[in-house]
Amino acid sequence: MTVGDKDTLKILVATDNHLGYLERDPIRGQDSFDAFAEILQLARKHKVDMVLLGGDLFHDNKPSRKCLHQTMAMLRQNCMGEDPVAIEYLSDPAVDFGSQFPQINYEDPNMNVSLPVFSIHGNHDDPSGDGNLSAMDMLGVSGLVNYFGRQTEVDNIRVSPVLLRKGNTHLALFGLGNVRDERLHRTIARKHMVMCQPAEDTEKWFNLMVLHQNRVAHGPKNHIPEHFLDGFLDLVIWGHEHQCQVDPEYNHQKAFYVSQPGSSVATALSSGEAVAKHVALVCISQRNFKLEKIRLKNVRPFIIEDVVLSTVPSLSPQSSENEIVDFLRRKVEAMIEQLEDGCPDVLPALGAQPKPLIRVRVEYSGGFESFHPQRFGLLFSDRVANPRDIVYFYRKARASSATSQRTGSTRTQDTQDSRISVPAPVDAVHVESLISEFLDDSSMQMLVDLELAEAIRLFVQKGDNEAISQSLKSTIADTQKRILKENADLKENTLESQIAHTRSQRRQAAEANGHGAVDHVLDDQLSAVTLTTKRSAINQSDRQAIKAFEQVASVAGSPFNNTPEDANDGSGIYNSSDEGDSQGDDELRAAGENPGISKRGGKTSRAVSTRGRVIAPKTKRVQASLAKKNAPVVEEIPETDDEQDVMSIASDDSNSSDSSDSIPTVSKTTRGRGRGRGNARKPTNTASNRSTQRITLRASGAHFSHSAWFGEVISVY
Repeated sequence: MTVGDKDTLKILVATDNHLGYLERDPIRGQDSFDAFAEILQLARKHKVDMVLLGGDLFHDNKPSRKCLHQTMAMLRQNCMGEDPVAIEYLSDPAVDFGSQFPQINYEDPNMNVSLPVFSIHGNHDDPSGDGNLSAMDMLGVSGLVNYFGRQTEVDNIRVSPVLLRKGNTHLALFGLGNVRDERLHRTIARKHMVMCQPAEDTEKWFNLMVLHQNRVAHGPKNHIPEHFLDGFLDLVIWGHEHQCQVDPEYNHQKAFYVSQPGSSVATALSSGEAVAKHVALVCISQRNFKLEKIRLKNVRPFIIEDVVLSTVPSLSPQSSENEIVDFLRRKVEAMIEQLEDGCPDVLPALGAQPKPLIRVRVEYSGGFESFHPQRFGLLFSDRVANPRDIVYFYRKARASSATSQRTGSTRTQDTQDSRISVPAPVDAVHVESLISEFLDDSSMQMLVDLELAEAIRLFVQKGDNEAISQSLKSTIADTQKRILKENADLKENTLESQIAHTRSQRRQAAEANGHGAVDHVLDDQLSAVTLTTKRSAINQSDRQAIKAFEQVASVAGSPFNNTPEDANDGSGIYNSSDEGDSQGDDELRAAGENPGISKRGGKTSRAVSTRGRVIAPKTKRVQASLAKKNAPVVEEIPETDDEQDVMSIASDDSNSSDSSDSIPTVSKTTRGRGRGRGNARKPTNTASNRSTQRITLRASGAHFSHSAWFGEVISVY
């Protein structure tokens, strides 16, 4: 591609930076920041016009103050300056970046931005909680990042491009922040996603899209197929997938290229993360582009290998633990030496010989015994960066069809011969599976188990403390609205059936939205529990005990039908009123292969559940303490208040009316001035320095005249 600099738009592309990952780890705490600092330095070194980030800039939905401070400091240090920005912005900032500060950052007269950064959000830093905000909103409102691609309505998506120009090169930048894959899959399949593009002179625009979704199929609808995207696109930057496949791959069905830069820091000890990390330097000239991959040097070396003990000639099922440990020790030694000999030059941030990441996946099927991985890691505590999880034990096993159906697995028969870990990782226990185990959906009158599972997922994974209360309020309000809308003459004797009908409708909607669907990640860290025969913590013998206990508890006068008055501490969490039972709780948690059973003094006590409550037997000392208070011997996990006989329904006088969609014609104004500014203060956006231009957009086959400012949302379907 032979072009002049005045027409070449240079973009540095990176995805999945995961800033703040393991930030408290004394060895790996700075890895994500070191890699991101190198990315910004590469942008300045190659004198790019802009930086494009493909989501998951932050690892946590609520990053720490330290993480936010360090990120903002790096952006300010590398992106602020007096150098002029050569690209001209042509579209409406109120549509692209929100209406609170409707201005692209490098045209803000109050800021001096020399390197603009454009970014969408990912699944880790997506908007949530009160105000539906994210850490990306903080960077956007501070003017450090141009945050775009955010959707206000996930069931009716309209993607408007950010229009940029440099010389004779016109770029239409489409951004789509992360949407739950099941919902986005359904939205696109129903043709409710609209991609807008300029209808006039369409052939002169280079169409670049960045999105953050599953590219690899983890289920029938738990990914976005490439052919779902529009064929007018020229290049697609795919975020979320961590394996680096930065070289453009041509999609023959849609005739566009796909580049998957991958992550800049390893967040899992898997094969995909062991691939060398790169960023992409994209040079666009008119309708042509060239992509150059640049290897990151501030990345901790990582090597992963598999070992099958049954194929090792020097080992047998009768081999002692010391013999197996000695063999694996020599294996790890060889891997460390391999990295030391072939380790690429790294920047000073990690040092000349940084401690590497080592992973050995050991299959011990055929009668071999495993040992404690952390004890083995002590042998290399001063030589590797992950001594606690160097070794990963698994056995080959075939999951039965009943187990796959019970766990909600959507995997194919080929993937059912998956690795089963011993012991199972805690992260593999999905919230959705626990909800289905401990809450009987048929016993709830108003709440929907899938909605509750989604609320708990937001609470656990996103740190949204208001997710559960907001879900309950939304459930009550939606139930009231539906019943009042469908039943003009409301009668008390039919209220229960109407609530059940409304609940059924909400559950169907929750299933369609993908709530409650377990995201099966084909990685050895998350594949253990989904295929075990125990279904998390409860096995078949426990279920028989639960059924027997429910029969006893249903007898009139049973003490297990009552809830202690002092069990609720006011926070909505029920716990035991005595203070000396923490040891008993620890025993229950440490019950080994069957966490539902605790052994005390040679006797077996069993944790059972009834109607969502978990009743844990106590020690004799605690039983005596509770007997003095005339309180039943129970320890409860809170049950939602779903046993109301009568629900008071507030009247709702608000009536929504659907207005017909209109197709407006709007004049568009754009800057006619140049971008050179030197030390002069940038002029404000007054009418005197604008020139009027009309741009016609086309969306999904429907032509309409509209401005590049995209003033109003236009309904196409």
